[in-house]
Amino acid sequence: MAKIGVFYGSTTANTVMVVTTLNSELARAGFEVESHNIAGGDIKSMESYDLLVLATPTWTEGELQEDWKKALHQLGSLDFTGKRVALVGLGDQVNYPDHFVDAIAELAEYVYLGGGQIVGQWPVEGYKFNKSAAVEDGRFVGLVLDQNNERELTAERIRDWAGMLQEEFAGY
Repeated sequence: MAKIGVFYGSTTANTVMVVTTLNSELARAGFEVESHNIAGGDIKSMESYDLLVLATPTWTEGELQEDWKKALHQLGSLDFTGKRVALVGLGDQVNYPDHFVDAIAELAEYVYLGGGQIVGQWPVEGYKFNKSAAVEDGRFVGLVLDQNNERELTAERIRDWAGMLQEEFAGY
């Protein structure tokens, strides 16, 4: 059974709830999941996993969540070579349509710079926003959830995405 390290930063309960649901779906898909709240923790342990999920909300106008901001110096020194990394971004497409889930784009940059492979790209269809730094080649760089305006879609989106990851993490 493949082991996935899920690392998240959370200021409100939204990201914690998403990670809890995601962990259940990944376990149902046959993965062993270990979650890590990056607040006060050492993210260097990311290097011990070949499969990673990084989750963050986006604050105000594209800001990375505070715990992730504090960990950026460590994140920038990590080697992601040979790792498959999936991203989860929470955002508010109604109140911040010009910066919707921008924070996961910042995490993606660190993964790319560290030599990692981003998996789990998610369609932009079904969302209403103006701009997002998290869109590459017409898709989000990871799973996108809007707990403020589309909470009723979260469980299904997580379930579908976990199924995608089952295929994209295959072989590990």
